[in-house]
Amino acid sequence: MNKRILKLFNEAGFHQPEMERLGIEDKFEKFAELIVRECCDILAENVEVALDASGSPVYPEGLIYEHFGVEE
Repeated sequence: MNKRILKLFNEAGFHQPEMERLGIEDKFEKFAELIVRECCDILAENVEVALDASGSPVYPEGLIYEHFGVEE
């Protein structure tokens, strides 16, 4: 498993030995890869800084937080 993905899984409370024992390590890695791809798609679609209705800038990282329902 990618070292960065493994580090994030550990931070989330998952442990590699448990994942290996349950046979779900590959599924977790695929899940993380899908999230990364979706983030990249959001960034690709919003390369330029956009303006919201009030004229304030909307930056791509804010779109990712919003897309996944995660507060900054």
